[in-house]
Amino acid sequence: MDLIKQGFDDGPAKWVPDGPRVDHVQKLGYVNAPDQPFFSRDIGRSFQLGGRTYYLFGDTFCNDAGVSSNTCQVVPDWTRPKDAYYLSCDSYGFVMPLILLNSDEHSFLVATGNENKRIAFWCFGGVVEVSPGIGWTWYQKHILGPNGHDELCGVGVARISLNKDSLSGHLSCARMPGLMFEADQPLFGSFSALVEGNMVYLWGQKDCDVFLARVGKEYCHQWFHYEFWNGSRYVSMINEAMPVLQDLQQGQIFKSDLFGSCLPWVFIGVTKWADSKVMIGAASSIEGPWDIRPLFKAEGISKPDAYQYCMYAHPWAANARQGQLLVSWCDPWPGGVILAKVTFDTHPGTHWATVPLESCSEQTAYAVTNRAAEICCFSNVRYAALLNPRRLRLYSTDEQAVEGALNMVRHHMGLVIKEEASQVEMGGRRGSSLTGFLAKILNRWGGEFR
Repeated sequence: MDLIKQGFDDGPAKWVPDGPRVDHVQKLGYVNAPDQPFFSRDIGRSFQLGGRTYYLFGDTFCNDAGVSSNTCQVVPDWTRPKDAYYLSCDSYGFVMPLILLNSDEHSFLVATGNENKRIAFWCFGGVVEVSPGIGWTWYQKHILGPNGHDELCGVGVARISLNKDSLSGHLSCARMPGLMFEADQPLFGSFSALVEGNMVYLWGQKDCDVFLARVGKEYCHQWFHYEFWNGSRYVSMINEAMPVLQDLQQGQIFKSDLFGSCLPWVFIGVTKWADSKVMIGAASSIEGPWDIRPLFKAEGISKPDAYQYCMYAHPWAANARQGQLLVSWCDPWPGGVILAKVTFDTHPGTHWATVPLESCSEQTAYAVTNRAAEICCFSNVRYAALLNPRRLRLYSTDEQAVEGALNMVRHHMGLVIKEEASQVEMGGRRGSSLTGFLAKILNRWGGEFR
């Protein structure tokens, strides 16, 4: 078992009990290069592939040329995040979609005989890069018709690759056959997705609850490799998945230095309440639990008082170590995607201590975590119960407060281990060996077993 670890993190932004504090928000304007035609569009999720940066949009209204359901722009210079250029636009001014209809879908639309019916592919979850120049996207498939008809079909998967022979950064898209997730299942990957280690983690909605799954980077197109978080572990049965977030409409989860190593997972998004508030969250583990707080209210440009939606972060465009983050939201038609630079209040740093629990029994880990929660209620210390491996994190801007809380937790763990050992000893001869094992755990803690 690892020893207790202590350290100092100079993470920049404050996460106080009522959430982070914003110093100021600077609205930068719409995403679009000055010499590009301005088309109203939404989503505006960014991603990076092969060292290049892109924006992925939803419905793009190409004036008289029609509507394209998913379009892409490349950002030549990441220091100028507003300046983005369409990858493909025909002579009529129609922006070609990244994800195209297949022959069966074309035939379906022709057979309906309804010019107002169309099939849309919306990539709210963006694109994740699994190897240089190769990525995957999980797109929602919708059949749209007159009078607001919207039939959700489910989630499909497509492989996105950078054309290496193209200096302009053009992309290729190869859709996998069929759908990965049905409409009545959590729409994994279409809410948010990211790569961590050799795994892709995917979040998906069902009735505004958000669920979590994961899959190996090499198996994104194979359903039977997916695992689903059930609240305590990953399982193979999708119907055992449990929500990790609630009441959200859109959003993004990403890893960041914004709040330091104690809270490396950050969320930016919007709730289902249509209140235009940019929400922010933080967690010490990718599985949560999440602390979600309102950050500020977004305002439009074309319609300042209209409902703003599709809130996303663009970590590549701001310096998190200086307490900065670039965010975006959508201004309804005839508007577009608005960028804003958020600067947070900063602080001198965080002191922390990590207590390993992976070698402890479930009873000991549960008791120690509960005791830590009680201690933190009456001190200037926060705690987080982490998984993979199981451990407890204590942190505060006050070094003495962390040290005091750690000593109390260490003392309580010693009492719990002694109690377990005495119960084992009452069970007979097996007690001597387990008692010795528990004594070793306590000694590694710097404690004493009597």
